[in-house]
Amino acid sequence: MKTGILLAGALAVAGCSGTPAGNETAIANALDSNVTDGDSFVSPNLAGGSWEGVWKDPAKSIENFSRIGLRPGSYEKKGEVWRSDAEPTPLTDPSGDHVVTAYFAASGDEESLDKVAFTLVEPQLSNDQQARDQFEKWVTQALTQLGVTGGDTVVKAIHGEKRMEGKLKGGADYAVTRETNAKERRLTVTFARAAPILNGTDPTAR
Repeated sequence: MKTGILLAGALAVAGCSGTPAGNETAIANALDSNVTDGDSFVSPNLAGGSWEGVWKDPAKSIENFSRIGLRPGSYEKKGEVWRSDAEPTPLTDPSGDHVVTAYFAASGDEESLDKVAFTLVEPQLSNDQQARDQFEKWVTQALTQLGVTGGDTVVKAIHGEKRMEGKLKGGADYAVTRETNAKERRLTVTFARAAPILNGTDPTAR
């Protein structure tokens, strides 16, 4: 599975719907910048099938995020938390006036992660459903390659078919939040490390 598969589905949709070529090029270049001759293929289930595999080793997780094309920055202390902020990924033509952009960040402490977040930022003057669809693919395909739960659940939450926050199987809570101001609209999908369940089960997990 090539690293660039992360947004292959979105690119295929863009290619057949008349989206400007700059859109395809921007996304493809953002992903291909991480592909090297020695690391051109990745396997699914990179986190070992559980969110604990994301949380427990920041260095390994940052490496995995890079391998699937999220382009994370270095994991370092910023204020009171440790954090990695990925390079922004344009989901519309980056040469346009109102670029829709996706962001990714991971945070925690020196020993472990406790949160990852995917954010879609749409300028108020933009109304691009295709970019929203691409964002959903970006999130779900990243989780699929990591081998963790939550992709289908958060997409349904985005569309009002599930609660905006809840628990997932495998050690994570999710939340979908929206913010709007005069300049832009923000949609953030957050996965946070779940608190331990004392009896080992959690009937609310999805």
